[in-house]
Amino acid sequence: MKKPILLLFLAAGCVFTSCKKDDSSEDGDLMGTWSLIAYIDDEGEEPANECESMDLLRFKNGNIFDYEFHSTDSASGDCIEGTHDSGSWSYLFNSKVQLDYGTEGNSDVTVAKYKVSGDILTLTFNEGNGEYQEKYKKK
Repeated sequence: MKKPILLLFLAAGCVFTSCKKDDSSEDGDLMGTWSLIAYIDDEGEEPANECESMDLLRFKNGNIFDYEFHSTDSASGDCIEGTHDSGSWSYLFNSKVQLDYGTEGNSDVTVAKYKVSGDILTLTFNEGNGEYQEKYKKK
């Protein structure tokens, strides 16, 4: 009689014991609109200026994403919308995402490691000459 009761307590313990949720790199984490907040490279973290903070990534259903990039005109100091387009994205293994910024007939594929922690998305890129990161905040 003691063994079934002991097994019952062990089973109940397993059911009510949980592990901390890993809040990074789960499918669906990327969905939504993200605005640039910082750029990080070997020289450190540089917060996005007012113009750069208008850069957006919008991950949508159907593996479509919209992107908007801005730059500051060196002569006037005005913020200029550079690129506003759509591309495709897909999850890869090991917390990586493939982003295709290309337009019809022209593929422009890049792969980035991604980590979502709360409402912060960090994309880590390695283009052969070192890594750099872009940080985004969910809107």
